[in-house]
Amino acid sequence: MYEGKKLMKTTRSHLEGAVKTQLLQVGLEVFPVYGDEKTGWSVDAGDCYPQMPSWFRYRSLDELFFALVNLNISPEGQA
Repeated sequence: MYEGKKLMKTTRSHLEGAVKTQLLQVGLEVFPVYGDEKTGWSVDAGDCYPQMPSWFRYRSLDELFFALVNLNISPEGQA
């Protein structure tokens, strides 16, 4: 299902509580991504807290992966 993507699971603590963290490899770069299937996914841990609106997060890990792919292949300033 996640062909071409490498995931490593960890947990990151914050004053407001723990946020599930995974490392997502896109090409040669590795990005920390936060969240889960229930709450959604983000590259910013602050987006995963309950007080943040859900539109700050991607609905699936695939959606976030393809957003990161598009950022990596687009010329700088055009993504």
